[in-house]
Amino acid sequence: MTKIKYNKKQIEELKNNSNVRNCTSKHIVFSKEFKLQAVKLANEYISAKEIFKQFWFPEYIINSDVPSNSLARWKILSKKWIVEETKWRPKKEKNLDFSKMSLEEQNEYLRTENQYLKELHKQIYWEYP
Repeated sequence: MTKIKYNKKQIEELKNNSNVRNCTSKHIVFSKEFKLQAVKLANEYISAKEIFKQFWFPEYIINSDVPSNSLARWKILSKKWIVEETKWRPKKEKNLDFSKMSLEEQNEYLRTENQYLKELHKQIYWEYP
């Protein structure tokens, strides 16, 4: 992995690209849509550099190792993405801490949960009229 450091001007230029979610001096985070489109185009035998040119990336990115390294990594991960399809990385479930909630918030949460369970019960025990 190369140790490229981007300057402020380059970071701003990359952040203005709609295919980049975030950028720091050391890392570029590409959007989910771009990754999926890039993998599809790569499967059609289009080179990594050509794909990055089509999506208006600057020359210092196109001529670096970023396109080929990123695309190789995305191809491996794309098999998992197709299976999951909803998320790139599953988020951890948040455990509710009732001790930090006020009584009103606790009541509202429990009312909502009960309403949801009633609807679910109706769907499970639905009878033909």
